[in-house]
Amino acid sequence: MPVFLLKIALIIIIVRSVYVVVQTHLPRKNWLDVAFYVSVAVAALYFLI
Repeated sequence: MPVFLLKIALIIIIVRSVYVVVQTHLPRKNWLDVAFYVSVAVAALYFLI
């Protein structure tokens, strides 16, 4: 059961990170924030696989 909950949490983290990156097509968006969310999504994907 805890492994299942962890996988759900990682999927939510990935989806949220991708959503934030997709929403940042504005020219004034801080690219450091974009890099942070991309790295969080990659790390979560690594742990998920």
